[in-house]
Amino acid sequence: MNNKLLLVTGGNQGIGKSIVIEALNSGYKVAFTYNSNEKEALEFVKELDNKDVDAFQFTLGKRENVNKLFGDIQKRFNQLPYYLVNNAAILIQKDFETISDKEWNLVINTNLTGVFQLVQELISKMRENNFGRIVNISSIGGQIGGNLAVHYATSKAGLISFTKSMAKIYSKYNILTNCITPGLVNTKMIEKELNTPAGKEKLKSIPVGKLTEPNEIARLTLFLLSDDNQTITGQTINVNGGMYFG
Repeated sequence: MNNKLLLVTGGNQGIGKSIVIEALNSGYKVAFTYNSNEKEALEFVKELDNKDVDAFQFTLGKRENVNKLFGDIQKRFNQLPYYLVNNAAILIQKDFETISDKEWNLVINTNLTGVFQLVQELISKMRENNFGRIVNISSIGGQIGGNLAVHYATSKAGLISFTKSMAKIYSKYNILTNCITPGLVNTKMIEKELNTPAGKEKLKSIPVGKLTEPNEIARLTLFLLSDDNQTITGQTINVNGGMYFG
């Protein structure tokens, strides 16, 4: 376990935060990224009180940022991660006809291009080592589309296809890539949506009658990363309370 280093993007809040905690409890070393809220990230590290975790500022979508991130991780942990959870994402809710090119590009660049760049920079090392585990956090929006976030839904649909492609190409190198598609998860990201009439109706539509908790996503993620998973690859696993079957 001492050599198991996990990188979690967007690990300072929501689902990512739960994954970081679960991973540390499972014996992993953890590097997690945050975009802009340094104070929140450093307070989280302090709260964890564990020498095997650290936070790194990182903005998705720029190749030079990826190279710097891996250099910083190498310097801090003296190794690169062979476990990767692509969790960070941006959600901008707007009517389709009001989405600007700038907003479209920002969401696609962050949620999809950024994942491509991270994986591309790391995959050769995984292949040389004949080992890697990648979990991409997508969304039910990528499966059923979105009314107020078409660009977000599109990026998350792309992430599902990207997962399948990585599994087809790299599973023979013992690099297993899977995708988790949460529905409504009890995080700050959806608070505003749930306070709208449409959001309240959506909450009523969940067959199990409640939101998914972030730690449920975290436990599934850790299983997919673990040695217990030897053959699950290229899969899209729904965790949505029965909102969508597919």
